[in-house]
Amino acid sequence: MKFLTDDEVASLVDPVKVVEAVERAYILYSTGRVVMPVRSRVENREHGGDILMMPCLVPDMGIFSLKLVTVYPRNLEKSLPTINATVIALDASTGLPRLVAEARALTGLRTAAATTVSIKHLARRDFTRVGIIGTGYQARWQLRVVAANYPYTIFKAYDIDSKRLNEFVAEMGRLGHDVKPSPTAEELVRWSDVVITVTTSKQPVVLKSWVKEGTHISAIGGYTPEMVEIEPALVANSKLVVDSREAVREEAGDILKPIELGLMRFEDIYAEIGEIAAGLKPGRTDEREITVFKSVGLAVQDAATAKLLIDYLMTR
Repeated sequence: MKFLTDDEVASLVDPVKVVEAVERAYILYSTGRVVMPVRSRVENREHGGDILMMPCLVPDMGIFSLKLVTVYPRNLEKSLPTINATVIALDASTGLPRLVAEARALTGLRTAAATTVSIKHLARRDFTRVGIIGTGYQARWQLRVVAANYPYTIFKAYDIDSKRLNEFVAEMGRLGHDVKPSPTAEELVRWSDVVITVTTSKQPVVLKSWVKEGTHISAIGGYTPEMVEIEPALVANSKLVVDSREAVREEAGDILKPIELGLMRFEDIYAEIGEIAAGLKPGRTDEREITVFKSVGLAVQDAATAKLLIDYLMTR
């Protein structure tokens, strides 16, 4: 069994291969070949923390994975990270442990891979302009993975915090990525062919009136019923694709809000991304349609990324 730190995970995972792995994971999930119980939560009231557990069995990959995510807001008082994550991967045929890894980078990579899979199937073929709203940790992986798979793209970014935006632009520049800062979210959205939202906002950061025909939006920041990144009227009038119907029914404010307002029904979701990747439904069929991919994150993505790491370690 091998233990990997976040830095080791970041250095080992190929940003092209992780997209292929996550796409395969989506196909397996949407074709019923994954056992993925609903994530569970244990509240640690004494210390004001939450422990989230995300298990997944993928027989086709020969792997069982369990991601543990801890959220301890009081850690700020101790100068410790408030969110930590670990993935444990077992051989599905023997139950023996194969890998334990810090999962911050792993989560960043697999989430960026999800966006990239959605771009493959839902963006216009001639897209070049990618705009990112939100410039936290996850935004860094979004840019790096998309750029590795689509090297001809040009990027803009926006954040409500101008200091954080400028730090993001500078850091990406040091890594060889030329990112232009946008003065407003509206300017960025109007400019973009692909919009990636990476925020935890409870108010829309993308409005319907800003979005031009043919735009693809990947909304991956919100993961609770209260978080809404996309204006409900925009979601209701787009080709809407999700990672999991079951998961978004419980957790995606971007979908629950327009349903609550009577703008759409749950049945109006066009497809899961795995159905499109499997060829069961077409992706983009019109150069003018607006497409939205809503992801709340699935344990099968963690399993696929962990398997990628295990396979790499076996060849060393």
